[in-house]
Amino acid sequence: MNVSPREAVYAHLMADPSVTARVEDRIYHQTPDLDAEYPLIVLNTISNQNRRDLSAVFACDTRIQITVMADTLKEAETIAAAVRASLDGFSGMMAGYLPVLACLVDNFSPDYLEEVGQTHYHIDLLITHKGVD
Repeated sequence: MNVSPREAVYAHLMADPSVTARVEDRIYHQTPDLDAEYPLIVLNTISNQNRRDLSAVFACDTRIQITVMADTLKEAETIAAAVRASLDGFSGMMAGYLPVLACLVDNFSPDYLEEVGQTHYHIDLLITHKGVD
């Protein structure tokens, strides 16, 4: 079975009890449901770039933005820490389908949205993997 890196990250987070204990099954692709409850997580693929050696493409770098949405900064930080612990430094078969060479949490930062009174915590994830889509 061929899955995208975003789908593999989704399955990986859904299988991590330290993440699901905080957001249950509220992990979405691109945008949450309009009636979604907080806290939640949204996954977006930012870019894919082939990595080449002298003869061919040997892997792909995929950048994914993970956004934690919560009512308070403390709640967002707690969920973001669980996500970072789950993904940063991971290598091997992610979710049983994606051969990951390296997984790096490249950047993470909070963003308070004054107009709605919520905190969004953005996590930039860089995954180097085999199996280019």
